Amino acid sequence: MIIFRKLELDDIPLVRPYFYPNPQRITDLTVGGTFIWRDYFEYEYAVAADCLIFSMVIFEQHRAYTVPLGFRREEALALLEQHCRDIGEPLCFCIVGEMDLPLLSARYPEFHAVAERDYFDYLYEAQDLLKLEGGQHKATRNNIKRFLRSTPDWRYEIINQDNIEAVRAFAVEQECDIDRGNRTLVEEAVKIREVLDHMELYDAFGGALFVGDRVVGYSLAEVEGDTIYMHIEKADISFRGVYQMLVSEFIKAFGSRPDIVYINREDDAGDPGLRQSKMTYGPVALLAKYSVYTCSSRPEWMERSYAD
Repeated sequence: MIIFRKLELDDIPLVRPYFYPNPQRITDLTVGGTFIWRDYFEYEYAVAADCLIFSMVIFEQHRAYTVPLGFRREEALALLEQHCRDIGEPLCFCIVGEMDLPLLSARYPEFHAVAERDYFDYLYEAQDLLKLEGGQHKATRNNIKRFLRSTPDWRYEIINQDNIEAVRAFAVEQECDIDRGNRTLVEEAVKIREVLDHMELYDAFGGALFVGDRVVGYSLAEVEGDTIYMHIEKADISFRGVYQMLVSEFIKAFGSRPDIVYINREDDAGDPGLRQSKMTYGPVALLAKYSVYTCSSRPEWMERSYAD
């Protein structure tokens, strides 16, 4: 039986090497994408056959596993299969990217994959977001112009020790306004504070948009290879065009590097407004994620979506 342990903040140095490289460019295979949501999805981890495996609760108190990360994946899968037999549970996988489907379909004759559209990542070309040219971006350009006309005293700053307290204060201010009954928003708020307190450990960076001396928006991200992963984007929507301005200034500050090709702005979680907004930017790809079950009859609980 594989021994899984609860994933803790201090485990970042241990698991980080397994995320490189990340050819699928999925945000779930990054430090931020994993650790920000580790408590929400009750992440546990184990190393088997020199591969990292995550166990997580996503199907209403039923556990699923990630495809092993490492070079001896077939051996790790065999150990995981025995583990599930030992505990008497079906082997199901979650956050499976397109590139891992052939591995699972070849190994499991009764393989079934379910696309989780609400959790597809939005991938953009960095240069496209930097230039914002053409009809695709007309609405974005117009919103930026509205922001500039209405708030001439704006500025954008890279988050550092001189301004991080102002960002923290804005995060706390926004946290006071969230629906405390919304578990997702509550957990996200907790982890935003954690990231701001441990920027170096997360290897996170970002920028803040100011109007006068007040923060009105900020972004937190990390980079893996040629891709920036934008984990957190928050702004005061009373300023029209603030999100468009925030994204634009972030890309100017960080996305213009010659080694950055893509920007991953994560999923829309099934929110219609957020989906429309992210589609407006013209993603070069939607990075599909699948739930995969390996048994002949699909478990009833897999008919349902991720935890509320």
